Amino acid sequence: MDSNSLAFALQVSGIGIVVLLLVLILLAVIVWLMTKFIVDKPEKAEEETVQPVSTIANEPITEKKNTLQLAAAIALALYRAQTETQLAAPESSAVEVSSWRQLGLQRRLTQSSTIRRTK
Repeated sequence: MDSNSLAFALQVSGIGIVVLLLVLILLAVIVWLMTKFIVDKPEKAEEETVQPVSTIANEPITEKKNTLQLAAAIALALYRAQTETQLAAPESSAVEVSSWRQLGLQRRLTQSSTIRRTK
């Protein structure tokens, strides 16, 4: 009776492995077919942004001024943001943390999230 149950267990596991391999092959074929037949369409936005040279030359002067003003406003905003970050950086780097404190912070960051929540 012992050898009969062992043979049955081997048959069941063999059938299970064969079914598993068939399902994996089926999934691989489905993925292959999807990549073969589903193709990304080319974007039309690139074609719309390209303008002929003749229309660019015929733009009114006011639009060029607006574009220059917009570029100047962007440059000014970038400059202000850069100076604000430069002023804020020395204050945060002026505080020195001891090596023991850094080690403790690093150990706390490397712990799992469930341990960190319980403390």
